[in-house]
Amino acid sequence: MIGQLRSRLGLYEPVETPDAQGGVSISWQFKRLLWAAVEPKNYTEKRENGRLAITQTYRVTIRYRTDFPERARLMWGSRLLRVIAASDPDTRGERLHLMCEEEQQ
Repeated sequence: MIGQLRSRLGLYEPVETPDAQGGVSISWQFKRLLWAAVEPKNYTEKRENGRLAITQTYRVTIRYRTDFPERARLMWGSRLLRVIAASDPDTRGERLHLMCEEEQQ
């Protein structure tokens, strides 16, 4: 598995800061670099509000981590990936599969 983890990704976690109106402002803080295997999965196109919306999904495989955050983003080069779900595919604690959507910037 280690030989397949060839892409370097940055892991970001949300940081909530109270604002003046009683709500919170969310910013994303860098936590660490990860080695990963990135595999494109689905590419969908649909019309939203009169324009074309494109969604690209990926499966990102990393080494298993017990401290992986519930909400996270990954930076892959200039691409920003929002983590939708994380799972241990064979329940052996060796790797995590992260289902991600690319966020349009």
